[in-house]
Amino acid sequence: MRINSLEFSAKLGLSGFLITVILGALSAVTLIGLLYSQHDRGFNIPEMEKVRSHYSDSLLISAMKGSMYQYVAEDSDIDLIAQWIAEGAKNDAFFKEEVMYILEEDCQKCHSRNSQMSKAITSMPFSHYEDIVQYTEGGYSWTKMAKTAHIHLFGIAVFLVLVSMVMAYSSYASWIKTLLISAGWIALWLDIASWWLTKFFSGFAYVISVAGSVEIGAVCAMSGLCLLNLWFRLPAIVLEPESEH
Repeated sequence: MRINSLEFSAKLGLSGFLITVILGALSAVTLIGLLYSQHDRGFNIPEMEKVRSHYSDSLLISAMKGSMYQYVAEDSDIDLIAQWIAEGAKNDAFFKEEVMYILEEDCQKCHSRNSQMSKAITSMPFSHYEDIVQYTEGGYSWTKMAKTAHIHLFGIAVFLVLVSMVMAYSSYASWIKTLLISAGWIALWLDIASWWLTKFFSGFAYVISVAGSVEIGAVCAMSGLCLLNLWFRLPAIVLEPESEH
């Protein structure tokens, strides 16, 4: 049984699912572009330095380079705090005289237990050494990484297996189906594996970007091709031999 032989109501329901998957993938691309660029609207290509920083730098440095960059007075402030972390993030004179001064100027307006700012983050104060040192571990903490990775894997697997099955029952040639289905799953595994590996070697940030692009591309391609197969007559060159008749 092929999807193009389904009844009209089944085609309608399947089309709604596939269109929603495409819209969801495009929304994910938009979000990623906004998170890893200096823009606050539109579609943007992620900046590799921000991707690398997110997965390999400490949460403190990653935030200063990314979402909190607009509040950083000078880029040298980031370099100075990165130096302090690289040297062991010690509660020494350098921390008290240099690091705390930067955090007081750049961060404490919002990161304070008593802050009255509209965007205050009172649950993440930067008032004392004990408050700050917990955000100096390189990359995601193991706990946060495991939590994020398993949610991502389970969530994507749910719709990816559905899209894969729809593609498997389409009329396209076997090599097209095998290529796209394999690309989607392998890219997902590489994407998540590289989250962990970038924590130890920042070069894997490029694998994250490539694998994520392939993953989204495969999902959109399968969904789009299945929509065409549902509603239109396709050229024989892209169909399985038995589907030509």
